[in-house]
Amino acid sequence: MFPPDPNFAPNATGHPFPRDPSAPQPEPSGPPRDEEAPVTHGILRRVVIGVVVLIVVIVAFRLLAPHVGFLGDTWEKVRQGDPVWLVVAVVLEVLSFAGYVWVFNATARRSGLRLPRFTSWRIVLAGVAATRLLATAGAGGIASTTFALRRQGLDARHAAATVTAQIAITYVWFIALIAIFGVVLFGLGHGHAAITIIPAGIAVAIIAVAIAGRPLLRKLADRTSEREGRVARLLASIPGTLDDAVHTVTTLVKERDLAVVGGALWWIADGAVLWAACHAFGASPNVLDVFMAYLLGQVANLLPVPGGLGVEAGLLGMLIAFGVTGGVAVLASLTQRLVSTWLPAIPGAIALAAIGKPSPDAEIVAVDEDDPPPGRTAATA
Repeated sequence: MFPPDPNFAPNATGHPFPRDPSAPQPEPSGPPRDEEAPVTHGILRRVVIGVVVLIVVIVAFRLLAPHVGFLGDTWEKVRQGDPVWLVVAVVLEVLSFAGYVWVFNATARRSGLRLPRFTSWRIVLAGVAATRLLATAGAGGIASTTFALRRQGLDARHAAATVTAQIAITYVWFIALIAIFGVVLFGLGHGHAAITIIPAGIAVAIIAVAIAGRPLLRKLADRTSEREGRVARLLASIPGTLDDAVHTVTTLVKERDLAVVGGALWWIADGAVLWAACHAFGASPNVLDVFMAYLLGQVANLLPVPGGLGVEAGLLGMLIAFGVTGGVAVLASLTQRLVSTWLPAIPGAIALAAIGKPSPDAEIVAVDEDDPPPGRTAATA
């Protein structure tokens, strides 16, 4: 699928793994030439635009609030807000990022790459900044993280599989949490079926289709592994990359690697920021209601709105649907986005600008492949 990489070789089963670091290595041929750094020169401009838009929204809200009945006491709520809960929200967001770094390190390690902690945080901050600031269903984060892994020494295929595995872990948890919270809330009689059991049913169906489709994905990966031509090989690499990612995830699960839980921590801690924001402004909604509102609101991140501003509307609508008063819902949704998007935006933008800088302490290590995907041969590597 991809040109062979000098740091990887097929083992007896044909599945590629990093060469023994103590063995003689070929002379480095310089940085990878098949990829260019993702465009980052406009990221600071996007940060500024997003902040300006957020300020305009707040100012407009301030001017309109006295003239809208259910928003009349909103600024009184701001003055009476509890700053302790805002500090809690920031701590929860740091915990959320720690969960994603946990997943990132585990999947990179399964591909044969060990990174120092600072480098892992830098790459994750850059990827999340690209995802949240560009809000193109994660495409910016995928590109920047893949490029960073390539610069740290992974070959193209393993870098792509690593990123895909990270996405698989986090979004399987996202879908599973929607299913769990939806069923529980419907059973408790909280919220309309349209925002509880129906999303839960859709989530269960997605998981079922993904599980049932694994054998088909494996067959497709095997059949397309030897396509000729650059474009054909690129398209043919997609099933193999997805299969590699699934293999990484299942291996981590079989090994009972607790890093898999980091995917749940990423969503739960970030959702808890919204819950803390509600408490900061005097509301005490049911925690399950807030989490479901958060999860459904995140679906708006698929909209191509700079800064993920579509999420604010989604969070606001879902909070109101679950019974949170309009004034608190507005403040809580804005606060959640401020903490989760704009506070990490500046360090994320700086990290994104330096995404191509390789770490001198990054290490390529041998990986045990006791259970390689069946049917994979050296030719498919």
